[in-house]
Amino acid sequence: MNRHGTLGRRGEDAAVRLLRARGYVVLGRNVRLPGGEIDVIGRDGDVIAFVEVKTRASLRFGSALAAVDARKRRTLRALAADWLQIAAPHARARFDIVTIDGERVELHRGAFA
Repeated sequence: MNRHGTLGRRGEDAAVRLLRARGYVVLGRNVRLPGGEIDVIGRDGDVIAFVEVKTRASLRFGSALAAVDARKRRTLRALAADWLQIAAPHARARFDIVTIDGERVELHRGAFA
């Protein structure tokens, strides 16, 4: 695994620990669907949370939150719609982002609609 893959994997592991500490039940990690991948799918109470995880070793190339641009949000919406149609057609859904900027890990609930 390359340096970026290792960094991303460590970031996802940290994100899952944070989500579980906040009461989420992790339903899936790296869920592959036609058109892309969802980093984490979790249940937060009665809501299905589709969680994008962004990790940055430094702020040199911008914040992790800024990296979830309009194109990425559009892709995640489409992937989530496909997953919900099959797995939980009547569920309420939300899009969360976990950012890891250096050592700082933050959960952004309801980051976009």
